[in-house]
Amino acid sequence: MAFEVHLHPKLERQLTAMEGQANAPSIAAGRARKIIEAMIQGRTSQASGLFRARSDARVKNCWKYDLGAGYRLICIRTKQIIYIMHIGDHESCDVWLNNNSKKQPHNTEIKMTAFTICDNPAPFDFQTARSPNRKPAFDDQFLTPIPQEYLRKVFCGLVPG
Repeated sequence: MAFEVHLHPKLERQLTAMEGQANAPSIAAGRARKIIEAMIQGRTSQASGLFRARSDARVKNCWKYDLGAGYRLICIRTKQIIYIMHIGDHESCDVWLNNNSKKQPHNTEIKMTAFTICDNPAPFDFQTARSPNRKPAFDDQFLTPIPQEYLRKVFCGLVPG
């Protein structure tokens, strides 16, 4: 069980910049703040409405959180500490992972903001299930499904008969 959450100094600047933008970046920053807050409070990832988390083989113990619309939050988890390292669109996160591949980016001289995880009987987990009380995505709320017959007409060269 982790006892601390460490935030990289660039993370707050990245979050602030994303919140200043419109639509998807702002929504992704809000989702990231909920995940970070859940980590600090020791709640499970479902409590923060986590969309999806996957480990990444390029950096040891690395987790990528899918914030929607191509935005990701990158964390590194050790036995004692969760390091929240980077947030950005898919391409910037991919570059960050490639630049830190086979390294330990959390073991640096950079002073990170540290939070002690509140005493909670249920430790933070990295579940990939969708929270039952999470609001549906924009696509789920406002867009109706396209009938198969229309899709087959539009993509007739891709689908047989």
